[in-house]
Amino acid sequence: MMNMGGSDPVEGHTAKAFDAVLSDLRLQIVGMGGLVIDQVSSAVRALLDGDATVAQLVLSREAKVNELERSIDREAFRLIALHQPVAGDLRMVKAASRIIVELERAGDEAKKIAKFAARVATGEPQGPVLAVARFLRHMAELTTGMLRDAVRSLDESNADMARAVQARDSELDDEFAAALRQILTLAMQDARYLGATIDTVFALKGLERIGDHAKNIAEQVVFVASGEDVRHQKKATEAGTPEQ
Repeated sequence: MMNMGGSDPVEGHTAKAFDAVLSDLRLQIVGMGGLVIDQVSSAVRALLDGDATVAQLVLSREAKVNELERSIDREAFRLIALHQPVAGDLRMVKAASRIIVELERAGDEAKKIAKFAARVATGEPQGPVLAVARFLRHMAELTTGMLRDAVRSLDESNADMARAVQARDSELDDEFAAALRQILTLAMQDARYLGATIDTVFALKGLERIGDHAKNIAEQVVFVASGEDVRHQKKATEAGTPEQ
């Protein structure tokens, strides 16, 4: 006998089940984001303090970051295969797979900084690190702040917050450029610090890349929340227009 009045109860149950799984997927991403933010903050703290224990903690948690990426990606694939979402739900599931890649890459940069911190703690010269400590600290604050707001904007589906994350990327780029000038001056003054200087430059560059990953996450949030693909706008702006 056909159900002539109202919606199909089976369909309603399926929709509720999908919403619950999608909400859980979002929570898993937020949890992964929290771990990566702590990885970045801890890695820089280990570097500035010459703390081998904190550096090893970051390195030991790298496997957890990777496992979260794999498990969330499997869940996103399963959602698409079983529920065939459309419109905003499909955007969310597709964006989830992209966001966790950005988080994993940010975690990988934190791992590299932690490895350098471990070397500093066991004898590598700390002079170049101390010379740009202010920049390292500020860049770490910027990158973790950008990551935190990017993840929060996903949790709240807040496109305006995500756009604000994108706008802060230029400040991070300026800090990196200033730090680079200062540390290259040190390298020219004392060749003994060359190896440690190169490692410090890589640490600074790693923080700048983490900011890029936060910006990329924010772009995905704008896409999820509004359907606007700002990645294509960015490419068009960078390409410019031909002269008349």
